[in-house]
Amino acid sequence: MLKISTIEDVTEIKFDNIQKLNVLVSESLKIGLQNLFEKPNAKVLINMEGIHFLDSSGFAALLSVSKFAHKNNGQMIFCNISNSALDLFKVLQLHTVFNIINDHDEAVKSFK
Repeated sequence: MLKISTIEDVTEIKFDNIQKLNVLVSESLKIGLQNLFEKPNAKVLINMEGIHFLDSSGFAALLSVSKFAHKNNGQMIFCNISNSALDLFKVLQLHTVFNIINDHDEAVKSFK
């Protein structure tokens, strides 16, 4: 489900054979991402390439992981969000909650 790679000190997450973050994948997504933030000061880039839809459970999982990351001084940045997924972030006003930098290279560079 999650492909994990490293770019310098940034962990990049890509989704394998998933186009929707919904109730079917949200719990495994939450657990997988929270494991990355067990280590304090983790830097995680979530590459949303290929994801076209998120439902309430998908957003709930991302919000839960975001809170967990902040408790451990972690950073989470989203990149390559499709227009349809970005529209959902905007409708829910979550584009103001999450750090979204659509360009992959700029997102990698933006980690402190």
